[in-house]
Amino acid sequence: MSDYPTLKKMGIKSVESVNKYTLRHQGDTDVLKIYYKRPKGSLLSRSKKFTFMRGRTSLPLEVRNSKAFEQMDRISPQLVMALDELKQLEATRKEVVPQDPKEKFLTDLDHLEKVMTAKMDEIRRQIKEME
Repeated sequence: MSDYPTLKKMGIKSVESVNKYTLRHQGDTDVLKIYYKRPKGSLLSRSKKFTFMRGRTSLPLEVRNSKAFEQMDRISPQLVMALDELKQLEATRKEVVPQDPKEKFLTDLDHLEKVMTAKMDEIRRQIKEME
């Protein structure tokens, strides 16, 4: 855990459970969402969202109306460090567990089958409710 001090400060206690993450820009904030691998029936959350405000440098008024000013947004230093640690975590996992492509396809296919079955059951239920 000492390898990931920023993630620890953010409240991520089980780094080994981190499955993936996404990052999106929303207005003047960056939103980092971290997804966890959880066993079936677990009461722990499957994801956690973190919002980081973007800082701006102080510039003369004339420059603020230009497009260059929009590109002067600064990403949060804490977000940069968290992303570095998440990339490091991903790299560590890839070194340790090279996944067999056939196994990955079979796992993806099983997941797709479960999703499709659940969706079809939901649509059938909605049709029955209409009768």
